Amino acid sequence: MTNSAHLRGILIAGGLAALAIVLAFVTLAMNQAPPTAAAHTVLSLKQRHLASATRQKAQAAKPASAKHAATVKAKVAVKPKPVDSNLLAALKAGLPRVIAQALAAAPVAVVELTSPQDPVAALALAEARAGAGLGGASFVQIDVDRSGGAVQVLTRLLGQLPVAPATLVYQRPATLYMTLQGFNDRTVVQQAVANAAQPAAGAA
Repeated sequence: MTNSAHLRGILIAGGLAALAIVLAFVTLAMNQAPPTAAAHTVLSLKQRHLASATRQKAQAAKPASAKHAATVKAKVAVKPKPVDSNLLAALKAGLPRVIAQALAAAPVAVVELTSPQDPVAALALAEARAGAGLGGASFVQIDVDRSGGAVQVLTRLLGQLPVAPATLVYQRPATLYMTLQGFNDRTVVQQAVANAAQPAAGAA
């Protein structure tokens, strides 16, 4: 009986020792550090303000650059175009703008005074236009039946307009070189242009 109680005590003590060992291993495993995780950097309030200010400056730089480029482009685009000196000279002499523009385009301008109600004037208009083209001159058609505009300016300059059809041959800067009354074919107009284009040509 005594031996049996002694054996039971040994078994209980052994079981308790084994249990203590198991508990020790479990506790040791729980106390081990977890796998190393990526360190999380905590920024201070001052550092966060600095980072925010840097981002705002970077975003503001792009629109400012685009605005500057647009301003430079606008300044280049508004550069005034020089006015043609031949145009200015003809306008200063009192010629209608349409004739001044023709003299700016070519040294000689053919101006045909015409009337849509006159069949002869219609034929003369076609011949004058063809003669100006053959001679390398600019061509201007002025309808004398309409008041105002070029008719008024030309009447004020000449005092009285020739009866249509009539062909006026102008040379730079604003000289009326020749007046051809009535109907004239293209050959006559072309020859008048060639004479007016000569450097030593005088007014007729």
